Amino acid sequence: MVRDEFASRHSRHTENSEYRKSNGVSLLAAKDVVARPFLLLMTDHIFDPAAGAALVRQPLRDNEVILGVDRKLECIFDMDDATKVLSIGNYIVQIGKNIARYDAIDTGMFLCSPAIFDSLEAVMTQGNCSLSDGMQRMASQRKLRAFDIGDALWQDIDTPEAYDFARTEALLGS
Repeated sequence: MVRDEFASRHSRHTENSEYRKSNGVSLLAAKDVVARPFLLLMTDHIFDPAAGAALVRQPLRDNEVILGVDRKLECIFDMDDATKVLSIGNYIVQIGKNIARYDAIDTGMFLCSPAIFDSLEAVMTQGNCSLSDGMQRMASQRKLRAFDIGDALWQDIDTPEAYDFARTEALLGS
């Protein structure tokens, strides 16, 4: 049903037959249909629409990605599961779930240039790659910028507890 609805509204789409692999492989499946900057959103995250709109308005160079980050560390529901970010100025220098020093959290909102595809292909190992590995490569090349979402709300919802938290915080409707 979702596939049919999408196909009726959009002339181009792609499917990833290797969806059991890491999320970078899913993004790479779109390489041949994406030639312009695009907004990439994690499907298990909810966002304040104003944050996404503000991210899309950011000037993006041809060879970079801008990641929406949350610097309100005291508000993060599950810090152990969160993808952490360390930045210097507006540039992210390190990203990952297990980094020791961090100053923000990855919100799962990315404004991407098609350069992300080259980065993912460069980190591909045995036919698999994660989005975080591709982003870390871009960070090491000073091609990953941070965009602070400010007071905007977001939540990663991948457990029943995270869902309950989002409902309690009025991030989800009833």
